[in-house]
Amino acid sequence: MAAYNRSRCRQKLLLLLLLCAISAPWTFLSPAHGSSKASSFQASRAHAATALMMAPMLVSTPASAAAEGDIGGAVVAYGHYLGLILATACLIAERLTIRAGMNKEEEDRMRVFDAVYGLAALLILITGYLRVTEYGKGWEFYQHEPIFWLKLTLAAVSGAASFFVTATIIKRSAAQAEVKDQVFIPMSEKLANRMTSVINAQILAIGAIPLTATLMSRGVLYADWLPWQAGAVPPVLALVGLGFRYVKEAVEWTDDDK
Repeated sequence: MAAYNRSRCRQKLLLLLLLCAISAPWTFLSPAHGSSKASSFQASRAHAATALMMAPMLVSTPASAAAEGDIGGAVVAYGHYLGLILATACLIAERLTIRAGMNKEEEDRMRVFDAVYGLAALLILITGYLRVTEYGKGWEFYQHEPIFWLKLTLAAVSGAASFFVTATIIKRSAAQAEVKDQVFIPMSEKLANRMTSVINAQILAIGAIPLTATLMSRGVLYADWLPWQAGAVPPVLALVGLGFRYVKEAVEWTDDDK
C-alpha cells in the first residue's frame, strides 16, 4: 500500500510539473501588441499560482481512491449477487426435478433444493438490508424510489409463493413418517402441476428483480414526494396476503379437490 501511494504521489508530481511546463511557454511569449517584462513576469506568477492551487486536489486523490475501494461494500454486494444467483439456481433445479410420481430420492433432492433456497433468501435479505442502510445510496434515496419498492414487491411475491412449496414438502415428509410400513406415497399429478405453476411464478418474479435493480440504481421515476409508508404497502401486502393464502392452500390441499 505504501509503494502504491508513493507511485501515485510521483504520478501527481509529474502531472504537476507537466501543467507547469504547459503553462511556462505562455509566460515568455511576446504579446501581440507588445507588453512589458513586468506583465510577462505577472503572467508567470499567475500560472504558478494556478498550478499551486491545483496541487492539493492532486494530493487528495488517494483518499478518494481508498473510499472507492470499500472492501466491506464489495463483500456485501458480492453476497447479494451470490444469494440471487443461488436462489435462481435452486428454483430452476426444483422446476426440472418436480413431476408426478417422483421417487423418494427425487423428493429428497427437492427438500434439499428448498432448504438451500431458504438460506439464499436469508442471504439476500441480510445483504440487501446492509446495502440499503450502509453501503448503497442510503435510505434517504431508496425510500423515495418507486422501483425500489417494486423490487421488494417482486421479492415478496417470490418469497410468499415459496411458502406453498415449503409447506407442501413438510406436509408430505410428515405424512410419510407416519406410514408404519414405510411404503412411499408418490406425488399426484394434480399436486405436481400446482407446484410447477407456483415455481414458474417464482422464477418469473425473481427473474425481473435484476431489471428493477438496474433501473432503481439510476434513479428512474425517483420522487421526493413519495413517503416510504406508501411504498412499503405493496410488498407487505404481497408477503402477508399471498403468504397466508399459499400456506393455507398447502395445509388444506387434497387431491380430490375440484
